[in-house]
This record gives sequence, C-alpha cells and structure tokens, in this order.
Amino acid sequence: MNAITVRLIMPDRWLEHVAELPADTTVADAKAFGIRAMLQRSSDDPGDFYTEFAERRIRDETRTLADMGIGSRGVLSIRAYDLGHYPPFRG
Repeated sequence: MNAITVRLIMPDRWLEHVAELPADTTVADAKAFGIRAMLQRSSDDPGDFYTEFAERRIRDETRTLADMGIGSRGVLSIRAYDLGHYPPFRG
C-alpha cells in the first residue's frame, strides 16, 4: 500500500514530527510512533494520550490512516488526557 506523509504534533508541548507511514497504519500505531519520536523515550504509555484529526477526537484508534481519509501532509494531534479531557471509562 502507498505511504502517507503525516505531521504528528503535540500542541500542548510545541512538538512536531513529520513521518512517512504506510496508509494501512492504524491511528493507535501512528500515535505510539509519534509519542516515541517526539518525547524521545519509550516509557510513556500511549493509553495516556488521545488523538485528534481535523480538531475532532478519534474514538476508534483501530482505524487506519487511509480509512480516516488522512491524505499527504495530514495532521494528527496527540494530546495527553487531563482535567478537561478525561480518559474513557472502562468499568
């Protein structure tokens, strides 16, 4: 499958990373890759972060970049859960 050039950003930390990822990469995998690339460590749990595309939270991170309609130079925002953005309840 084709590769997509994606801008991965962490706006709360003023970080950005441009990566070329296969179109069949899941949003969860792109998020994990972006966290490692931008924070330069592997100790952060991707479950502590959520992802946005076009300023809307992506609820199903098992979808691929192609399924989401993310084209070349598309932007994925990676944000940490905080007091204004709670992690989903898994009870």
